[in-house]
Amino acid sequence: MTRFNIQTESSTVNWTGKKVLGLHTGTIQIKEGFLSFENDRITDGKIDIDMTSIVITDIANKAVCKEFFDHLNHDDFFAVNRFKTASLTIRNGIRSDTHYTISGDLTIKDITHPVEFTATAEIFTDFLHMLGEMNIDRTLYNIRYGSGKFIPNLGDKLIYDEFVLQFKLIGQR
Repeated sequence: MTRFNIQTESSTVNWTGKKVLGLHTGTIQIKEGFLSFENDRITDGKIDIDMTSIVITDIANKAVCKEFFDHLNHDDFFAVNRFKTASLTIRNGIRSDTHYTISGDLTIKDITHPVEFTATAEIFTDFLHMLGEMNIDRTLYNIRYGSGKFIPNLGDKLIYDEFVLQFKLIGQR
């Protein structure tokens, strides 16, 4: 078995949230993590996300950006003052060509649900390079603000329930 520790300074996580009239983008930092491989299979792993590191990249106006940032950190969204870490626990990753189908459990706001997503991975002797994308239904984690599932007649104020995390992980043996 080969274990790769995630190099947090070299790895990136970008997020995108969409609404009827547009979208917002940003980044968030990995706190720590690892992935274990055996015979072209991911056997386990865990990645912790530092929720206090949320950055918004698409709003230039400082006042508007701060207002949105405060809202993302509020109980309506991620309640960062109470839930400073989110985590992905990987149970399994099956390889098919250069892609892995990865299954695990995602925990946000101390609420855990199973997830499945695909990623590409290359191993270079002592280093791992992995790229992937996850679509996450925020309402499963009690993030209901602006959701058409829970609030009727939102019109152009509707925020789509799924947000996307795109990631690049660099690991070292």
